[in-house]
Formats: sequence, C-alpha cells, structure tokens
Amino acid sequence: MTYVTLEVDIDRGKVVPKEPAKLPEAGHGLLTILEPVTAASAGLSPLEALEALQEHLRLDEKKAAEWMAAVRDARR
Repeated sequence: MTYVTLEVDIDRGKVVPKEPAKLPEAGHGLLTILEPVTAASAGLSPLEALEALQEHLRLDEKKAAEWMAAVRDARR
C-alpha cells in the first residue's frame, strides 16, 4: 500500500487538488482540514506563543522551565 499527500484548496465545498496529476484514477483516502491562520494567531511573537502554550497546557513556572529545558536538549 502506498500513500500520497496532496495540497488542496476547497472552493464552495469542492476539493481542488493543487497537483491533480498526482491523483490516481480511482481510490479513496482521508482529508484533513487545516484551520486557516487567524489574525490573532498570526501575529504572535515567539514569547507570546510560548506563553499561550504554557497557559493552554496549564504549566506552572517550574514545569514550564523543565519543559523548555527538555525542548532545548532535544534540539541539540
């Protein structure tokens, strides 16, 4: 079994592939809808994004510091 991932646009409920040549003549698959970037989320600085994530995950200062250290170590 093989998988193909294509970028698509949705126009009035119709899925329009950006690269139709990559589509098989017949088949079935799954479609993942990506939420559009909103003005509120597009303008976040890295620090604001981190603070929003910290709030979403309900991390206290200690847990946030541990999480940031783990991310930093993973990037090395």
